Amino acid sequence: MLAATTLSAHANCEFGETIQIADMSWASASTIAHVESKILEHGFGCKTELIPGETVTTATTMVKKGRPHIAPELWSSNAKKLLEEGEEKGTAYVAGSVFTGGGIDAWWVPKYVIEQHPDIKSVEDLARYSELFQASGSDKGRFYNSIPGWSSEARSTNLMHAYGLDKNFDVFSAGSGAALDAAIVSNYKRKKPIFFFYWAPSAILGKYDMVKLDMKPYDAANDSCNAEPNCKTPVTSGFPVVAVNTLVASKIKDKAPSIYQFLSKVQFENDTVNKLLAWGEDNSADPEQTAEYFLKNHQAVWTTWVPKDVADKVIAKLN
Repeated sequence: MLAATTLSAHANCEFGETIQIADMSWASASTIAHVESKILEHGFGCKTELIPGETVTTATTMVKKGRPHIAPELWSSNAKKLLEEGEEKGTAYVAGSVFTGGGIDAWWVPKYVIEQHPDIKSVEDLARYSELFQASGSDKGRFYNSIPGWSSEARSTNLMHAYGLDKNFDVFSAGSGAALDAAIVSNYKRKKPIFFFYWAPSAILGKYDMVKLDMKPYDAANDSCNAEPNCKTPVTSGFPVVAVNTLVASKIKDKAPSIYQFLSKVQFENDTVNKLLAWGEDNSADPEQTAEYFLKNHQAVWTTWVPKDVADKVIAKLN
């Protein structure tokens, strides 16, 4: 019976084989993977398979081997050379930008910190307030850096030096995304000051009232050193807005143009994703349940990505 179901799905699917979708380890990427999987299965009649992955490993296998077929949320700053290689070799293509505002990297403090100290507006202002953020056993404030291994980890470290804040703050690694989240939530719930790197869209920024600190404008001409772990001459700058892409293997583009067109239209407002992920956390929903919630409650968004007959099939299945 399973074989017959599989054959039926493939017969109705323009691609003609199981579509592999990268299921990344963070909530937004996994949720979007499930959204695309359900639209492909219910609307296009395809069979899909979610493949665990991370940015660099997924981009590498897509460029080198054409699998998985789709990476729904690829942060280009962590795989720039691989994306260029995929385009040059014709093995993988950027189908579109999945977030309308791009990916946002920034330094943040809770809104209640600004309410108590309204003269804090920029990162430079924090030099006067390092004692607010002191950790036990240190006479300096604590800055919670990005995830180990991410390009934003090196850039944050270098920017702390460029702004002179390393004189007032220890650059601290929580060690993982989960540990960073736990530190932010714990301090927020106790109304304690915390100064940290984070990215958007994310559940943290959808759920908690944070303020992005002003930085100098992003200096594209002089910023390249800031991204290097051993940068000797960092410059004051902001973070670049990161292109976050839907990466598609060439086989999809060549064999399934209607599916490729759908994937090229998948795009979310950052605030929509922040709130969606916050809903998932508040309701202890996994990415698949969060995807179903999105498909049921945000039809005005996703039905613009597909033809009406495809949208109608997905809606009928959800009901």
